[in-house]
Amino acid sequence: MEKETSQTHQEHTAEPQATNVAAGDGVPAGEQASKRTQLMIIGGAVLFLVLLIAAIVLMAMNEEATQVIRDIAIVFVAVETFLIGLAMLLLIFQIQMLIQVLRDEVQPLLRSVNDTASTVRGTTSFVSQNVVSPFIKVAGFTAAVQRVTSDLIRIVGAARPRSNSPQKPIGGNEDVQPGK
Repeated sequence: MEKETSQTHQEHTAEPQATNVAAGDGVPAGEQASKRTQLMIIGGAVLFLVLLIAAIVLMAMNEEATQVIRDIAIVFVAVETFLIGLAMLLLIFQIQMLIQVLRDEVQPLLRSVNDTASTVRGTTSFVSQNVVSPFIKVAGFTAAVQRVTSDLIRIVGAARPRSNSPQKPIGGNEDVQPGK
């Protein structure tokens, strides 16, 4: 039986190497790793089944060993159940401690954050009403004055009569011509 198990193990360990060499020809590394993982899982499952069948056959042949193994398994399951119960108690205790920490430390922190947010809201409202709004009003008034002024200048410029004759120079000696 041991020969069968070791031969099966050798066959399964040889298969992934053979497929890896074949899969290495133009196959992306991700797919190659995925195939390798699949083959390892399949090989492990087959090995487990072979060992399980071998154990069943050996137990059927030797009843005294089977009873000893059964007793050991019962004790193992009892100890495991005890350890799982302890782990559950520890988990419940940890959850209780977490709830206490949340209640004692996180809630006051959330209240503080909420108070800070309210203060920021109030400050924003104050600045908006007392600084920004008057500044916007002054800027709007200034823009309106500039617009009215520019419109008046254009209206006055359009209303002024234009003559086709050249304008006489203002404040100079009109009789004197250069070069004479």
